[in-house]
Amino acid sequence: MFVHGWGFDPDFWTPVRSALGRADGIDLDFGFFGPERMAARPARPFVAVGHSLGALWLLRHRPERCIGMVLINGFARFSAAADFPPGVPPRVVGRMIQGLEQNPDDVVLTFRRRAGIAAGLPGPAQAGRLAAGLAMLRDEDARPALDERASSAILPPMTVLAGQDDPIVTADMTRASFSTGMPIEWVADGGHLLPLTHPDICAATISRMTQRSRAA
Repeated sequence: MFVHGWGFDPDFWTPVRSALGRADGIDLDFGFFGPERMAARPARPFVAVGHSLGALWLLRHRPERCIGMVLINGFARFSAAADFPPGVPPRVVGRMIQGLEQNPDDVVLTFRRRAGIAAGLPGPAQAGRLAAGLAMLRDEDARPALDERASSAILPPMTVLAGQDDPIVTADMTRASFSTGMPIEWVADGGHLLPLTHPDICAATISRMTQRSRAA
């Protein structure tokens, strides 16, 4: 099951699906450019793959029958706090939310360019759902769930795949998010869009998690 990040849609996963060489699986959709589709689930046990906001969402909403997670360019918290200084200042996210009220397409295009993609939007920006996504980035904190994981099986096995040159989720933010000893697989020349720029690495990581989950 694939969960995309903020400012994208399920087509984001097309290169990874191609690299995996399989057509099964389900795409969730926050509805940033069209109808929302977040309730669908595979009928059998599955590995969940989340990018950026999608990774945070998975940590906060572990789907039933999920037996493994791959978190790509992910984090357990996005906004800065007294105990999380590497995060993005909440006022920055707040300004983006305000900007959506006037020029939603411009806000999303600016973010996407900073993330590393200059392509146009896949459809008209849905300001309300985009604002809700930003509110999740500003307010959600999944670190308590990771702390609980150290002493109980509240979350399934996880793999974190991160880019060392990520302009959105810095290396310091990644390390601070997963400071409970969870191993991080680093892509030396990777940015924030690993599923687009390094689909083969993403696919290999997903395949390893799938094999590991089947063997468990």
